[in-house]
Amino acid sequence: MKRYMKTSLTLLLTALLLAGVAACGKTGGGNTAPTTEVIKENSEATELEDDSDATGVGNNTDIAAGMFKATELVLVGEHTYYPADLFDQKDRDRDYKDHMIEQLTEADKDIHDDIYVYGIGESEVRGEFRFFGKMMKDGVIFDTADMTCWYDEGAGSHWEINSRFRRTDFSKIGLIDAEKVFNIVYENASKSEKALKVGKGKISGTYDIVADADGRVLYRFTVNKYSTVDVDAKTGEIVSEHYWDGIFT
Repeated sequence: MKRYMKTSLTLLLTALLLAGVAACGKTGGGNTAPTTEVIKENSEATELEDDSDATGVGNNTDIAAGMFKATELVLVGEHTYYPADLFDQKDRDRDYKDHMIEQLTEADKDIHDDIYVYGIGESEVRGEFRFFGKMMKDGVIFDTADMTCWYDEGAGSHWEINSRFRRTDFSKIGLIDAEKVFNIVYENASKSEKALKVGKGKISGTYDIVADADGRVLYRFTVNKYSTVDVDAKTGEIVSEHYWDGIFT
């Protein structure tokens, strides 16, 4: 009987110890780094890429929670990323999306740095297109590293560095979670008649992580399509605001 009780006690202590180790190994929601969803072109699979080395994200119950989200990116080839709604902005772009993807895929084969495509234009060659992008590293867009994808009848589609191209050094250490600045962006944008006009009385949008000319890391919010708000991603301070209703006056 004593041997049976001793064995049972040993098994019980072992089970409690293992349970304690498992509990210590778990990471709660408060320690999750912000992420950006990246979708592989022509694939249903998705992967989550870390946008920050920062931790300590707490639960957000503020009024602006859910009104902003990280830009959803689509990956073409190995290095070319574009916002999921890039081809939805114009009827022409929707109609020629497949052909544009072919051009971007071709140009991707000759680049070694990540590129964020933000705009589409007409090419000098009829039926082809020009793309505007910025270099990107570790999910951070270089605001001053402009590039253009040209189409040439001989060389095909290829990326070229613009004359004012500049890559800056930056650090992601110490970034605060983007959700921590949702409220201030929402409150400021809510005071803009132009932003409210576009959103029909509501405020919402997306954000990217950007490094400026000085290497400062920013959360760049696109609010109600046309307006932008830059926030220092380490201090949470508003750096710049530009509100527009899309109408040239």
